[in-house]
Amino acid sequence: MDSTAERSNGFAMAVVVEGGIAVIALLIAWIFHVPLKERLPALGAPLALAIARGLLATLPMLVVFWLLVNSNTPMLRRLRAQVEWLIREMFPSGSIAQFAMVAALAGVGEELLFRGTLQSKIGGWTTPVVGLLITSFLFGLAHALSKLYFLFAFGVGCFLGWLMLRYNDLAAPMVAHGVYDFIALTYLSHRVSTRVEKSPPLDNERPSA
Repeated sequence: MDSTAERSNGFAMAVVVEGGIAVIALLIAWIFHVPLKERLPALGAPLALAIARGLLATLPMLVVFWLLVNSNTPMLRRLRAQVEWLIREMFPSGSIAQFAMVAALAGVGEELLFRGTLQSKIGGWTTPVVGLLITSFLFGLAHALSKLYFLFAFGVGCFLGWLMLRYNDLAAPMVAHGVYDFIALTYLSHRVSTRVEKSPPLDNERPSA
């Protein structure tokens, strides 16, 4: 099997991983009696409001994303190059439909696990703020492609965790997470479509101009 075919399996792996996270979240919630249904809005106006809230919450995340991908700071350029290399490896010929599926699964699965289950349970054992910080730290570790990406993911986790606490609603973080991932994946995939990189840049390497 050639390397391109192997890399094309990245989409299938992403679907399995993100779908598996949702299953794990539901299992943990069942074991520890976390009432996830209470944080999901009813159909109709409550759901529409939660979706609108999630779309609005995507805007500040996209502003930060735009600043990151357009910065000439060496540290941010390294981070950008690392993420672009990862996207090329996992989705060498990714389609809009594939990105939409992966983003939707990530939004639902990761929010069920981190905000819905872990933050709720840890917050119940301690305090809501402590639960938010611990869960955001774990969320950062789960996305620790580099030290800087860990910090970025930690900040995103804090924002999404605050969103759930503020409105006692999981739908808004799910929408914000999924829409952000879809836009970021689509945009970065377009950026790297004509580039060739053989290996990921290391944290201590200076990016090329």
